[in-house]
Amino acid sequence: MKKKLLAALLASALAAGMLPTSACAVSSAYTSSNATLISFTDSAVTADGKFSGYEIEGTDVSITAAGTYVFSGDCDDGSITVKKGVTGVTLVLNGLTLTNADSAAITLNKTAEAALIAAAGSENTVADTAGVNDENAAVKVKSGASLSLSGTGTLTACGNVKNGIKGASDAVITVDEMTLNIDAADDGLSCDDELTIKGGRVNITAGGDAVKASPDTDDTENPDTTSLGSVTISGGTITLEAAEDGIQADGDLTISGGTFAVTANGGHTTTISDEDASCKGLKAGKTLTVSGGTFTVDSADDALHANDVTVSGGTLTLASGDDAVHADNDLVVGVQGSSSTSNPKISITASCEGLEGTTVSVYSGDIDVVASDDGVNAANSELGEHSDKFAINIAGGDLYIDAGSDGLDSNNDISITGGRVEVYGADAMMDAAIDYDGTFTLSGGTLFGAGMEPGAGTQAYIAVGETSPSGGKGSHGGMDGGANGGQGMTPPNDAGGTAGATNGNPPTPPANADGSTTPPSGDQNGQQSGARPEKPSNEGGQQGGKPTNRESALGIEKGSVITVQDADGRTLYTATALGSMSSVIFSSSDIKEGETYTVLVDGASVGTATAKLGTSSSSSGSLGPDQNGGQPGSDQQNGQQGGVSGFQDVGQNDWFASAVRYVTGKSLMNGESTTAFAPNENMSRAMLATVLYRMSGETAEADSSFRDVSSSAYYAAAVNWASSEGIVNGTGANAFSPNASITREQLAAMLYRYAGEPSVSADLSAYTDTVDISPYASKAVEWCVAKGILSGESATRLAPQDTATRAECAAMLQRFAAL
Repeated sequence: MKKKLLAALLASALAAGMLPTSACAVSSAYTSSNATLISFTDSAVTADGKFSGYEIEGTDVSITAAGTYVFSGDCDDGSITVKKGVTGVTLVLNGLTLTNADSAAITLNKTAEAALIAAAGSENTVADTAGVNDENAAVKVKSGASLSLSGTGTLTACGNVKNGIKGASDAVITVDEMTLNIDAADDGLSCDDELTIKGGRVNITAGGDAVKASPDTDDTENPDTTSLGSVTISGGTITLEAAEDGIQADGDLTISGGTFAVTANGGHTTTISDEDASCKGLKAGKTLTVSGGTFTVDSADDALHANDVTVSGGTLTLASGDDAVHADNDLVVGVQGSSSTSNPKISITASCEGLEGTTVSVYSGDIDVVASDDGVNAANSELGEHSDKFAINIAGGDLYIDAGSDGLDSNNDISITGGRVEVYGADAMMDAAIDYDGTFTLSGGTLFGAGMEPGAGTQAYIAVGETSPSGGKGSHGGMDGGANGGQGMTPPNDAGGTAGATNGNPPTPPANADGSTTPPSGDQNGQQSGARPEKPSNEGGQQGGKPTNRESALGIEKGSVITVQDADGRTLYTATALGSMSSVIFSSSDIKEGETYTVLVDGASVGTATAKLGTSSSSSGSLGPDQNGGQPGSDQQNGQQGGVSGFQDVGQNDWFASAVRYVTGKSLMNGESTTAFAPNENMSRAMLATVLYRMSGETAEADSSFRDVSSSAYYAAAVNWASSEGIVNGTGANAFSPNASITREQLAAMLYRYAGEPSVSADLSAYTDTVDISPYASKAVEWCVAKGILSGESATRLAPQDTATRAECAAMLQRFAAL
């Protein structure tokens, strides 16, 4: 009811003769015959005119009845108050400067309704006074009250104590037409229930949130359980500079038009920590819907963030210190069924992860993504590493991705049925343009990228180079011949062996004087919901920097021109590489199953491939969907039956099954043979150094200062790298003991140092054997327990000195990567 009254307020005022025909006329249009003229000075207030519904006490004016009241003058300590329950009030500001020393300059008491108009050509300023104790605002709208702001003049609201304009529970504030400038110590334009911007020019500088709708549910005495906390914007030119969120709606944020320039906490180059306040560009607690408008958002945290995000229209240029667009649940871009490749238009110029949600669906639009970590990520840390809810679905649009880690990364499925996707990612052991843990179904559209091949679908594709088939990172052309086509985790059974007896000597802590190390740190898998992961540097993604590319087996480097041709020499696709690519995957409606195609790099052929449908491959050749009894994406691939990733000693229901699937799929560990993972065997120190080395991107020379590490050993470069980074040290007497079995605390210490020795603590009082933790490993063990990487052997036994099995290592690596 209150909204209908407010919407009809101006019309009824005109009809009743309370306003002149031009509601925003200059001062001379207002006379005592159609309004009451009220003038302020520092010492007194004078009033004359048609309406008598006012009271004056010193320099404080109270409006007690409906009418049109025109205010002018200059007063250092005065106020305008619309009394409780009074409706039908029009406040015209026509050259007013008003400051209040104790409370708000303008107040609407509970359930009052008023229209506030800035007269044409007028400049008006209202403010509170810095230093007063009251939780203040320049303009205060109390519970259940409604205020509309309009006119072609200018209103400047200075919230020197706290807020600029503040609406309490069940209050409604609407802005239209006027130029509204707000400078606030805390929030700029805030209303607990409903805040609507229809037009005008809104310029806000805020020490808190610039625009906000947030019910005070934390008030233990009077919690606000009825306010919607919604923000609706349909037009206007809106410039926001906030120390915290640009726009925050605890409920729904709906934008259908307008021009926006939003800066949150200095922009994407600002470094923030977990302890910092939220500083997102556009944020909603429920749904964030953008169907139109032009946006430039530069935020220290996510540019757009909500439980569910839909961007169906508009032009958005986004730069973010974290995710550009983040949805805890569903992220939808474009309109289902639309053929548009230009609406919406999203340009992500800087981000950690470009688009992230539990499910990410792209139906239409022109989307360009630059991300230091994953370009598009289907993940949610609250759901864990794997969930059948994770999915990337691309049905249309034009999607171009430049990612420092994985380009398309789903912790379950990827489906492409339409659109055009050109995707680049890191060319490293753990990262590629296309990465998924479930099934990749390709049934339409145009795809150019690298990484894991489709596992199913009805549209043919070609793959040339070191690709990874579904179900695990295998190879066309080989990756040194390990199981599943990847590099072997363990060396051949030579004289050196693969494991040795525990010597009881833990690695010494880093040798730096302050105990610090210099390995990179950062977000491993891009998953987040709530707690902010450690943010990578501006240079790259995983572990704080872009993974170092391998030397491409195809000779592709940044700037290389890649061309796909059919058997007749007709060019089907041309792309310019953004970096090293060890494989090329291409699909379009032009690719026909069974026909042969050629990939050229800078005009020279680097390989041919026969087009096929989604399938699984092994190092010995390709398997069709129905060959050897296996199905695409299943664990019956590579000719193996029954076990996880083909390993007969890893059952589908074993506690470590998911971890084995993860580490083998990422080529971090392979089996002791093609049929055995050996989950209960011990893990050696050299083996773990090799795993972390692969995660880093493999950049060291095969040299070592340890007398027991030969330069020809498979682990020499890894040990050299780990030592130089302070991740491992010797076991004494210039020895590394590479074949010694690693203990649980040693494993924790190496992961902790690799992560950059973050500061965190955990309560280990439930464990009775904490005295067995070596001093050098105490912080590492606490961190691993706090992060869920390390758990006890029982409810009371942490077993820090026990040797770590290959299954335990796989599980800890999977948990570590999920941070």
